[in-house]
Amino acid sequence: MASRGRRKSVGVVEMAQDLGVSTATVSRALNGSPAVRRELADRIREHAQARGYVANRLARALSASTSRAFVGFMIPYVDTLAYSAVAAECARVLSAAGTQMILAITENDAEREYQQLRDLAGTRIAGLVISPSTHVLDKTRRLLAELPVVELHRVSGIEAPSVLADDEQALADSILHLAALGHTEIAYLGTPRELANGAIRLRGIRRGVAQAGLDPRRITMRLVEPTQENGRDATRELLTGGVPFTALIVGSGSLSVGAADAVRRSGRRLPGDLSLVVYGDPAWFVLADPPLTMIQVPYAGLARIAARLLLRALDARELGITVPVTGRHQEPATLCVAGSTGPPPGLQPCPAP
Repeated sequence: MASRGRRKSVGVVEMAQDLGVSTATVSRALNGSPAVRRELADRIREHAQARGYVANRLARALSASTSRAFVGFMIPYVDTLAYSAVAAECARVLSAAGTQMILAITENDAEREYQQLRDLAGTRIAGLVISPSTHVLDKTRRLLAELPVVELHRVSGIEAPSVLADDEQALADSILHLAALGHTEIAYLGTPRELANGAIRLRGIRRGVAQAGLDPRRITMRLVEPTQENGRDATRELLTGGVPFTALIVGSGSLSVGAADAVRRSGRRLPGDLSLVVYGDPAWFVLADPPLTMIQVPYAGLARIAARLLLRALDARELGITVPVTGRHQEPATLCVAGSTGPPPGLQPCPAP
């Protein structure tokens, strides 16, 4: 049973009947059209306010094929720092420009991604920021090609600008840092090569191994989809699988949360029993005991670049100007050394000179 205090919503049709005018006249008046006499427009707006009318901005925007009021934002997950942080910052930048963001979560499922993209395209969104799934379908790429698109964190192979963390050097620096401490047996837990950022980070690991002069056969690799559960499971398997390593580098924010939890549950001391390098810079990494050595990623900066690139593309489309549709835009990630890395067990640090 409806509550007594709830006001029934009123629409344009009801107001037109109340005032004895056409629905077109009501609509024009509410949209500020000069075609309606000022006195009549004022009367319609006063009546709308008295009846509690709230304009359905979404319906108006989606009825116009050229509207830029709404854009899509498609991500695999929302419960990770990498995506929650960029979603919040993208929404802020877009809102400041008068554009609202419609969020879609694909759960890294290629078919779900296609269905959600088709639904968004059907509502005539002006453009899209997307972090593609690991295995993008060809039919999804064809839909993406019809929209102004900016790819964030990942790429799908379409002609579109992409925004990625430049973290190859930070991963190489992680290997060099551990090698300088005396580690020669290191495990790397990262994301699949099919992901652009996974390939970049793996390249950084391999470059660091070469620069440090380490034996690549003594570097253990595990590449899994970036979820907390996978990070926890893969780390537990590494710790119990008999593969020797004295340091672990994790190349994903989601994997890092699970990996840190698995290390804690194992009872291993950091850095006395194991050195740990994590990725992403969640606030609790610096609050851990000891604070965790991390690869710090400029998520807010990446989000601002992506949002501004999309807004520039929308501006250009409205003006009939052609802008470049490709190009990789990167912000550098940095290695921040803290207390979770030290010499391997049994190796004492060199005394200070």
